[in-house]
Amino acid sequence: MQKLAIAIKWDLLRQFRYNIAYAALLITLIYILILLNLPEGPYREKLLIFLIFNDPAALGMLFIGSLFLFERSENTLQAICVLPLSRGHYILSKTLTLTAIALLSALAMAIGGYGWDFRLFYFLAGIGMTATLFTLLGMAAVVPCRSFNQYLLRVSGILVPTALPFLNFFGVTDTLWWYLLPSQASLLLLEAAFLSVDGWKVAYSFLYLGAWNAGAFWLASFALRNKINL
Repeated sequence: MQKLAIAIKWDLLRQFRYNIAYAALLITLIYILILLNLPEGPYREKLLIFLIFNDPAALGMLFIGSLFLFERSENTLQAICVLPLSRGHYILSKTLTLTAIALLSALAMAIGGYGWDFRLFYFLAGIGMTATLFTLLGMAAVVPCRSFNQYLLRVSGILVPTALPFLNFFGVTDTLWWYLLPSQASLLLLEAAFLSVDGWKVAYSFLYLGAWNAGAFWLASFALRNKINL
């Protein structure tokens, strides 16, 4: 645990150094301004969920990609390989710090743009499990990349399908096929924070996101072990 705590400390320092934390703050402020100007009506909560979902999903992937590529360009990864830091601690440190940023950002957006009238447990669970998932998937995707443009091409293949459950969410489609995508589970947990959701859907969301997080952790570990021998 001490090694993990040290890794988290240095990751937080690097995230400030690389301006990732400041970028998250700026994006959060912009989102809050958008949320404050959403029109009143039956779709206000759905628009709120749509905007907040994008924070841990898209930004988690962009931030982990940027952070990893910065470390590669500064030869930090070579130094890490000779330190007594396990691959699991490296992954957990990155995931926990970026998830913490996502949680703070999303919570500020929700409170600033909506107030406290929502179910905090479902909100934090939805944001937290979504942020960890997309951070882990982003880590697995960025390891083979040598440039940010190359990374963007790879993650677009991940992010684009995650938008499909919004078709159900906004009533364009009504299909169970989107339940195969983890973003469907994320949306349901966020929806449960603001609206009424059936109990079986909440249970599915926790179980499915948990399974996807476990698989994504394995993918990130596999990529690091095979590509950079960490």
